[in-house]
Amino acid sequence: MKKNNDKNDIRGYIEGYYGKLLSWDNRKLIVNSLKKNNMNTYFYAPKEDKKHRLNWREKYNSNWRKRFREFTNFSNTNKINVIAGIAPGLDFDFKNFNDKTPKNENLDFVLLYNKAKQLLNDGATSIALLLDDIPENFLEKFGNKVSEGTTHGVLANMLSKYLGKNIFFVPRIYADELIDDAPYYLKDLSFVLDPKIKVFYCGKNIVSKTLTNYLNIQKTLNNEVIFWDNFYANDYCPRRFFIGPFIGRKKMSNIMINPTGLIKTDLLILDIVASNFNNKPLTKEWKKILEANCVPKVFYKIKQFFLKPDFGSKSLRQTFDINVSHIEALDFLLWKWKSELSREWYPYLLSLKHDLQLKLNILTSQRLIKTQTIPLSRYVIKNLNKGEL
Repeated sequence: MKKNNDKNDIRGYIEGYYGKLLSWDNRKLIVNSLKKNNMNTYFYAPKEDKKHRLNWREKYNSNWRKRFREFTNFSNTNKINVIAGIAPGLDFDFKNFNDKTPKNENLDFVLLYNKAKQLLNDGATSIALLLDDIPENFLEKFGNKVSEGTTHGVLANMLSKYLGKNIFFVPRIYADELIDDAPYYLKDLSFVLDPKIKVFYCGKNIVSKTLTNYLNIQKTLNNEVIFWDNFYANDYCPRRFFIGPFIGRKKMSNIMINPTGLIKTDLLILDIVASNFNNKPLTKEWKKILEANCVPKVFYKIKQFFLKPDFGSKSLRQTFDINVSHIEALDFLLWKWKSELSREWYPYLLSLKHDLQLKLNILTSQRLIKTQTIPLSRYVIKNLNKGEL
């Protein structure tokens, strides 16, 4: 196993979330932060770029390619590698695909290859093939003559072979919790996947509590694994965000962070993550970083609601001493803290205030109806009247 401080370790930022799409200027800010924090890789794979995923067959236009070249040149100048992702899994024609057919007779493969080649020509350091977050209907669509894991591995191998370059790969089963969906996927994949292809994996869960058991996937695959870490991601819970210390990831190599798409928040997160790599006391360094970013100390009064994701039903048994002082802290942060960061955090702080008011039974029905969705407000008012909340 490589040492933790191996200069060849891959560490960096994934633009891989739903619901947000960074500007080119913001991407350059991320690159500056990666350089400052001794990281080395930017992974371009935004779900909101239609030509990355939904309409992956469409070519990028000349203006986009110009901006992408400017970005890759800027990244190269700052010694940051750019992985460019393509995600064709929603509708790639696997029915008419196999590695025995000449390349030019596999129409979808030709489109995939040409797009990957264009991204490399425009300055990407590497290509990533993403087959994550697609329907579990491979057997229904393409029959059972060959397994899904085998087919995905063959596609990755062919792309790597014809590009003449080792690629990165995100499999459909990208966390242990998904294995039950396709029990043989990773095993079948392991039989065919070129061991030089690097594989992204999320660990035990899509949002993993710790990555200390990360060798499990390496018992199945012979490939080098890079961890796609969703610890700070909030696209699956858009009323919340997480900004606590980077816990459960000590002495990690080959790890990239898929955070929020809120630029000031993500720059702050990269600083927090870097403090983990530097083996400094996590909580102490975390407070220093928040202070350096002018987060008011009153934030610590409500920090427990923003420290980390919740993992499973045990989180419901957590107890918090909720009182009016929390509302007062939130009022200060909402109305008296003014900065770019405060504007990003505003909707989350206000949402928490409403939740705490509801818990303290000081949120009126009128206010509840105004601030929440109709189904939620009806449900809450109904159960309040029954005395069940």
